[in-house]
Amino acid sequence: MDTITSEGEKHRQRAFKLTLDAYSSPTLEVGVSYANLMKNLQQILFVRNRSNSLFLRLLGGFLCIILLLGSLTIYSISVSKQNVRQEIVKYNTLMLENTRNSYEKHLDLIKRQMYLYFFSEEVQRLQNSPRYVNFPLIMREISAWVSNPYLFIDNIVFYLKHGELVQEKGTTTNADAMFNVFYKSREYPLDFWRQQFTEPYTYRVFPAATFTNVIFRDRPQTQGELIPIMIKNQENQDFYMIVFLNAVKMYEAFHQSTHNDFIIYDDLGQTLFKSEGQESFMSLHDLQKYGSSEFIESNKYHFVTTGAGTGFNYVYRIPVERIANQSRLNITLVVIMTAAIALSVVIAFLFAARINNPLKKVIESIRSMNDDAPFRSNIKEFNIISDEIHGNHLMRKQLSFMNHLKAIRNHEHDTINLDFADKPFVFVLFQIQYDQQEPSLQASLQRWVYYMKTYIDSMLKPVFPDSLTFQIERGQILSLVFTEQIKDLARLLEQMKYVFDHDRQHGIVTISISSVYSDSARLTAAYEEAQELVGERQLIDETQIVRSRTASQMAVGFSPDQEKELEANLREGNIPQLTVLMERLFAKWRSKEPTAAAMLRFAESMTGKIRNAVTPFQLDPVQLESILEKAGEKIRQCATIRELELLLLDWVKRTAEAVKEKKEEKHPVTSFVIDYINDHLSEDIYVDVLAEKLKMSSGYLSTYFKGKTGKSIVDYINETRIAKAASLLADNDMKIHDAAKAVGYQNLTSFNRMFKKYTGLTPSEYRKRTDE
Repeated sequence: MDTITSEGEKHRQRAFKLTLDAYSSPTLEVGVSYANLMKNLQQILFVRNRSNSLFLRLLGGFLCIILLLGSLTIYSISVSKQNVRQEIVKYNTLMLENTRNSYEKHLDLIKRQMYLYFFSEEVQRLQNSPRYVNFPLIMREISAWVSNPYLFIDNIVFYLKHGELVQEKGTTTNADAMFNVFYKSREYPLDFWRQQFTEPYTYRVFPAATFTNVIFRDRPQTQGELIPIMIKNQENQDFYMIVFLNAVKMYEAFHQSTHNDFIIYDDLGQTLFKSEGQESFMSLHDLQKYGSSEFIESNKYHFVTTGAGTGFNYVYRIPVERIANQSRLNITLVVIMTAAIALSVVIAFLFAARINNPLKKVIESIRSMNDDAPFRSNIKEFNIISDEIHGNHLMRKQLSFMNHLKAIRNHEHDTINLDFADKPFVFVLFQIQYDQQEPSLQASLQRWVYYMKTYIDSMLKPVFPDSLTFQIERGQILSLVFTEQIKDLARLLEQMKYVFDHDRQHGIVTISISSVYSDSARLTAAYEEAQELVGERQLIDETQIVRSRTASQMAVGFSPDQEKELEANLREGNIPQLTVLMERLFAKWRSKEPTAAAMLRFAESMTGKIRNAVTPFQLDPVQLESILEKAGEKIRQCATIRELELLLLDWVKRTAEAVKEKKEEKHPVTSFVIDYINDHLSEDIYVDVLAEKLKMSSGYLSTYFKGKTGKSIVDYINETRIAKAASLLADNDMKIHDAAKAVGYQNLTSFNRMFKKYTGLTPSEYRKRTDE
């Protein structure tokens, strides 16, 4: 206060001197009285004191900020109004150029890749000497091209003039079936494709058209809007390749815009592709009359660009009013801004008036605060601030301690003093595995953890007064105990264990005790040791105290043979064998007491094995998800090995039942194929022959059979042959070569390779194991 008074006295003396100087002018009348002099001096001091007022300074500061923000807002709006239209036009131009570049690059990529494929050895062999034995290889190669989602290839078709032979991704057929049934189009009838043999070009991109599969005339299936690309050999006009590109997928991938109004003209002026549901475009000839890359016509802004490689013209349109609406200054915004400024002035005045006096009291009160307890005042707002500051101070202390534990570097002023050299300490970590995970019980579980922390603290404090206990994670409580008498601490923890066991309906507690450390620099190492020891707990329904790690970790999992046995029994729906396998495994693990972490990792891997095993059967996704619903949560809730065993056994049983039900579905087509294969196992079996007997295409038959059985016809033939061969090899009198011929393998090397693929053993190894 003395300092403030002396400063005020200096200001008054300085002002008094200035006033005397002003009144000392030679022109001043001698009759000026001392009273007038003091009156003027008081006015000067009043203005100066008022200008130093916190209220006026706050109000002036708020008004300056409001004025500055208002000016900047008005300036920004005026500038953006001038530039927004140019930016919108620039954006649409760049967007169309990106679309053009994407189309040009993709068409160039397709052209180069398809030329290489067209002149490959396999395709040329098909052209020169078409044989049925080569058709599956061509179909596989076509399927590989089609399966690449980034090429947007719907199909690749080879058309041989001689015999009207057509080869595509799913079948080998004739031109009439291909272009009048599988890929029928009004724009591209069969005569069009025949006419292309006489055209002199070697590469051409045709306009997009809709193709339909009419194999079921009452239920035609749309193949989509496709762009045909024709590739021919100038030296052989009787054979060409057609690449069908999915026009819609290319458009969705290459043209990212909110307005769907886009068209591509080819170099001949034909419409190569046009987005759906839009008004008609002007012709390319009329478009070129404008001679500009952007112009307005019929109330629409047109953006035009031409591809350098193809010569195609890409056109994008948006309504003129859309650009105008985006660039027009909204009058309502100006009104709102004016009202906001006026309201801000009023609020600034009220806020400055309300904060002036209480702020002085708050500052003085904060100066008198101490660290032990929050300062109390008759000002409600300050009590709130005081409590928050005190709470933040305690929280910062705890956070600093946590950062020190986990070796996280923080600011020096946030670091609390943790130096307790030559003072031995241990960490006791309490980890809780909740028994219930329902959201409705979370609040009660958190209260239980809080009561547990309070109980732990009350047990440790009387024996170890310097101990600290706090919750570090949702399910972890950590105690820092300064002692080197581990036996005393162990006896105390045994008492706690008795109490925790009575609360097992809420969760299972695992207690880990670190080694004794004597330096605060080893705090992080002690904490990490406690965390590692918690991982050594076992799956038992009681509180565990872990003081040391096991000598060796037991590996928990399937052996390669057991994994094959699991997969085979799941696919066969063999519940008894699955039950025996799981019970045998868990009986072995139960006797060796593996850690909970190892058992839970094994259980989590089981969900992936179950999904992989049933993938070929195309089970209903909803049914499979209902079996494995909340798998991770259910695994973590298992308190004992027996609970985990029952959970996994339930999953494999329900999955096997679902697979068995799927396999027992009877279908005439699949029954005919299976019977035919079994009756002609020693002969060559072709899918085309089966398809011909059933009066359907080989591609459709393969798809239908795999959808019903979960495996392809070729895989089923190989599995059946190997299963039959395995039964024949049980007879020691039959030679391996004779067994191979009996199931249709004329080449012993192929038989050996296929036998090992499906059984994991060569025929000789299999026979030897059977004898043993």
